[in-house]
Amino acid sequence: MRAAILTTGDELTSGYRLDTNSQTIARRLATVPLETVLHLTVGDDLEAIQAGLRTAMAAAEVVIVSGGLGPTEDDLTRQAVATFFDRPLVEDREALEQIRERFARRGRPMPERNRVQAQLPAGSRPIPNERGTAIGFYLQEENLHLFVVPGVPYEMEGMLESFILPRLRELVGGNEAVLRGVVRLFGPTESEVAERIRPMLGRERNPLLGLLPHRGTITVEVVARGTTAGAAERLLAADIAALQEAFGQAVLCTDERDLPQVVGDLLAEHGLTLAVAETAGGTGGLVVARLTEAEGSSRWLREARVVEAGGSEERVTTLASRIRQEAGASIGLATGDLLLPPDAPPNRPYGVLTVAMDRDGRGATHRFSYSGDRIRVRELAVEATLNLLRLEILSLTGQLSDALAGT
Repeated sequence: MRAAILTTGDELTSGYRLDTNSQTIARRLATVPLETVLHLTVGDDLEAIQAGLRTAMAAAEVVIVSGGLGPTEDDLTRQAVATFFDRPLVEDREALEQIRERFARRGRPMPERNRVQAQLPAGSRPIPNERGTAIGFYLQEENLHLFVVPGVPYEMEGMLESFILPRLRELVGGNEAVLRGVVRLFGPTESEVAERIRPMLGRERNPLLGLLPHRGTITVEVVARGTTAGAAERLLAADIAALQEAFGQAVLCTDERDLPQVVGDLLAEHGLTLAVAETAGGTGGLVVARLTEAEGSSRWLREARVVEAGGSEERVTTLASRIRQEAGASIGLATGDLLLPPDAPPNRPYGVLTVAMDRDGRGATHRFSYSGDRIRVRELAVEATLNLLRLEILSLTGQLSDALAGT
C-alpha cells in the first residue's frame, strides 16, 4: 500500500513553522511497512484543503491529514473533508464527553466553542486524543483509508501510535517483522555519506536506508524486514555494524541521542568535569546552552562564563586554562571572537572561530571556518565545538587514538 501525507496550516505555507509532522509520520509508516509517495502542505483554506485531498487520493490508498482540527474559525479541515465526501458533520456524543472530561481534569468547564471539535463527518470513526481536545477521525471510502489528526506534534504522535499504526498493520496483514535502527554521524556531509554507502541505498534493498540531516548531524535510518523478528534483527545488526565500520570516529551513537546528550553521557561515564568560557563576540553562551540541553548536565558542568572579547589564539588558550583551574574541572573549553575576514567576498561571506581546550595543563587550539552570515556561522561552529569536545573525551579516555590528528 502507498501513503500520502497532507498537512494544513498558514503557519506552514508562510514559512513561520517547519512541517515536522510529515517527517515523523513517514518514518513511522515505513515500519508498517508502507511506502510514502507524497508530502503536501496547504494553507487554511477550504478549496486548498479539498484540492490537497484530491491530489493525495490520486497518489495513494492511505491518506493522513494533520492540522485544522482546533476550535477556531480558521480550523477548516473537518468541514473540508465533510464537504469533499458530501457527508454532513454530526456531533459525536462520545467525542464530546472526551473533550468535557479533558477540561474537567484541568478543573475547568468546557468552553462552548470547543463543542465544534466533536463534530465529525457522518460515517467516520473518532480517533481518541489522550493528549488534547482535538478529536481525530478515520473514514473509509471504498479503497481509500483517510486518517485526520490535529497538527500539534505531541497530540498527533499519540494518535499515530495508539490508533493509526495498529489499524494500518491490520490492513497490510501478514506476519512480517519490521525493525528500525539508527546510526548518527557527525562530520561528513549528506552527499559524502550517500557516496560512501551508495550500494546500501537502493530503494528495493532490505534493509531500507534513509538519510536525515539536522544541525550537522546525519542520521542514517535503517528499516529491516524479515519473516521473523530474529531474521529482521540479523539484517538490522549487519547494516549497523557495516555503517560503524565505514564511518569510525564520525559515529556519534546508534540510538536517538543528539550531540549534546552524547557528550554529556561521555563526561558522566568517565567521571570528567567541564568548565566553559565563551567570548561575547563569539559564541556568547551558545555552547553552554546546547550542552545544558543534555539531561544530567549539573553532574559534570562545573562553571560557565561569558567574558569580554578576545580573538587571538593566545587569549583563547589562556581562557581555557584559567577557567579549568579556577573551576577545578577536568577539561577547560574556551571560544574566541567570531572573526569576519575583510577579504571575504560579499556574495560568499565566511567567519572563523578559534576554540581552545585545556586538560591538566595541556592545551590545544582549533580553528573552524564556515561560509554564511553570522547566525549560520555561529550555529555551525557551536556544533563543531561540541563534536571536538566529544573527540577530546574519547582521546582522553583511550577510546580513540589520535582522534584529533589533523582537525
